[in-house]
Amino acid sequence: MKNRCSSLLFILVVLLITVGCAHNKTIDGFNANEWFEMGRQASIDNRLDNALDAYNKAIDLDPKVAKTYINRGRTYYYLGNYNQAIADYNKVIELGPEYTETYIYRGNAYDSLGNYKQAIADYNKVIELDPKDSEAYVSRGKAYDSLGNYKQAISDYDKAIELNPKNTHAHMNRGGAYVKLGNYNQAIANYDKAIELNAEFALAYYYRGLAYSAFGNNNQAIADWKIAARLGLKEAQDHLQQQGIAW
Repeated sequence: MKNRCSSLLFILVVLLITVGCAHNKTIDGFNANEWFEMGRQASIDNRLDNALDAYNKAIDLDPKVAKTYINRGRTYYYLGNYNQAIADYNKVIELGPEYTETYIYRGNAYDSLGNYKQAIADYNKVIELDPKDSEAYVSRGKAYDSLGNYKQAISDYDKAIELNPKNTHAHMNRGGAYVKLGNYNQAIANYDKAIELNAEFALAYYYRGLAYSAFGNNNQAIADWKIAARLGLKEAQDHLQQQGIAW
C-alpha cells in the first residue's frame, strides 16, 4: 500500500512539473497565453497574417488548448483557406466535442468548399446539441438551397424565424428560396420583413427590386435598386448604371 501511494505521489509530481514546464515555455519571451491574446487582438484589428503567426506560436507552446485551434481555424477561414480551417476544427472536436460552435464553423467551411452534404451533417450536429440555435437552421437552409432543395430550405428558415422572429437573414434567405420557386408575392413579403427589421439592409432592397421586376413592377424595382445603391451596394449601382439610371 505504501509503495502504491508513493507511485501515485510520484506520478502527481511529474504531472505538476510537466504542466509547470508548459506554462514556463516561451517563444521570443512570450508564453502560450500571451501569444493567444496577441493573436486575438490582431484578429480584432483585422491583421489576419499576424493573428495566424501568433496562434501558430501559441499552439507550438501548448498544443492542447481548444480555443487556440478555434481561433486559428476562423483566421484560416477568413483568409480563404477552408481546408486548413477544417483541419483545425477537427482538432477542436478531438480535444472537446462539446464545443458546439465548432460544428457550425466547420459546416460553414464545408459550405464554402461546395461540400453541402457534409455542411448539412455538421449543422445537424449543432441542432442535435442545441435545438434552439436559430442560426444553425439558417445555415442548414442555405446549404439545402444550394442543393436545389428549396422547400426544405424554406422549412429550415421557418424554424429559424419561429425561434427568433427578428432573424433578418432567415427572412432574407426565405425570400430568395421563394423567388426560385416562382412565388414572388411571398418573396416580397419576406424582403419587406427583412427591411422592417433592418432599414439599411441593402441586399434586401436589391433582391426585392429583382422580385418586383420579375413581377412586372418596374417602378418599384427601380426605387428599391436606388435605395440599395445609395446604401453602397455595388451590385445595385452597376445594375442601374447598365440601364443608364442615376441614383
